[in-house]
Amino acid sequence: MKIYNFVSLLCIGGAYALPTLPWLAQFPVEGLVRCWGMFAPLSEDRTIYQVLKDDERYSRLVKAIDLSDRVINLLDDPAASITFFAVPNTGIPHHQPSHGDDDDKYKLGSAFLAPKRGDERDIAHDLGHLVLQVEELDGIPESRDKDHRKEALARIIRGILAYHTLPEKLDSAALVQNSTYATNLTLKDGSMDYQPLRLSVQSTIVPPRLRINTVVDVVRRDIEASNGVIHSINMPLLPPPSLFSEMFVVPEVFSYVTSAIQRVDLTGAVDRWWTPGKDGDHGSFVGAEITTFFAPTSGAFQRLPHKLRLFLFSPFGSKALKKLLEYHIVPQVVLHTDYVHDATSYSAFVDRESSVLPDPPGNLVYAYNLTFPTLLENHVVNVQVARYKAKIPLPGPARYFTRFMVNGRDVGPYDIPARNGALHVITNLLDPRGHHKDDHKHHGHELVDVDWEDWEDWLPQWAMHDWANL
Repeated sequence: MKIYNFVSLLCIGGAYALPTLPWLAQFPVEGLVRCWGMFAPLSEDRTIYQVLKDDERYSRLVKAIDLSDRVINLLDDPAASITFFAVPNTGIPHHQPSHGDDDDKYKLGSAFLAPKRGDERDIAHDLGHLVLQVEELDGIPESRDKDHRKEALARIIRGILAYHTLPEKLDSAALVQNSTYATNLTLKDGSMDYQPLRLSVQSTIVPPRLRINTVVDVVRRDIEASNGVIHSINMPLLPPPSLFSEMFVVPEVFSYVTSAIQRVDLTGAVDRWWTPGKDGDHGSFVGAEITTFFAPTSGAFQRLPHKLRLFLFSPFGSKALKKLLEYHIVPQVVLHTDYVHDATSYSAFVDRESSVLPDPPGNLVYAYNLTFPTLLENHVVNVQVARYKAKIPLPGPARYFTRFMVNGRDVGPYDIPARNGALHVITNLLDPRGHHKDDHKHHGHELVDVDWEDWEDWLPQWAMHDWANL
């Protein structure tokens, strides 16, 4: 459900904020993106497939596309109106990466499709790996095994290229208007409540850059075709893994929270993984199908009083740690700043009167306030999103950016898509009492979050009892 269907909004979009203060802007740049980089001549008389096939720079990608008639039919459909992110030959490795490759940019592609046969679990699920395997087929004699491998590769490539496709035509100026977009990839195992997997878009003025899923750069924009538009990217887009797996891509940021989740046995609330069947039966995916996680950074844990950190990670504090983590999880809901999907009968409370955030950094376009139940029974989180029109006088169309807060705390980076939901990063642990003092103080060399100074007065007792209200 789009937010503007939920609240009467004129336009939805999000600036993907990388700074600690997420509203200190990486502004979407509708007017300037057209002057970034190189542009291809218009190819309006050819379909996307024909444009790619006629361009030697995409010959390796075309070889993968040709493995699936369904992909060819979509990209060559004159009646279509789509966006396709195309990887040139330079973005596809020419060597077989080892299973121990530590390149974080390729970790996001692990095991995203439910395999149909056992041996497919051994196939690397990133496009570079797969193109190499497609090319290897040329040197294999015809056989049933070759046909089987070709069929398996075609199925996985079809899924990956579906994630490279948006079901509407969006040039670079239109692309930056939203923070996330639904792709053509919908998983059949129940992930995302059978809604399409999403990708995120980030744009910056300095340096002028358009990025997809935080690591993939758009290097050539607005290549026109008769049935849509092509954006050339510097590496494959990999369908994201689960929320839990995603955090292992940057362990220095999430080592505390991933350790904490495993310690209190909450992995199933944020992870989704393949488990083989017993006695040769077909396996299945298990774990959380759809959820939103406000993930505290390691710095958020380090800003807790030292004694409290020791308590939480001790045997005596495990109940408190589990309840605190449950308070950061919104089950059965995917929430992005520009999109909400609720897999339950619960309807989020919307308050448009009191949702304007303090100290607006621009002219307010819209604002909304949503309240969601968390995994912690009888405890809710309040989400505030405000969309602003930038006051800075820059040439070209108006620019917009988003401020996102949870329980009065700034969120960022945000709108990180996952296989089973949405990941939002926070730099302070959320207080289940629902308030904060917005202040820190130094204790020796440590910067301490003052919200937790009185933890000994309430936290141990609260952890042992089911208090509806603190």
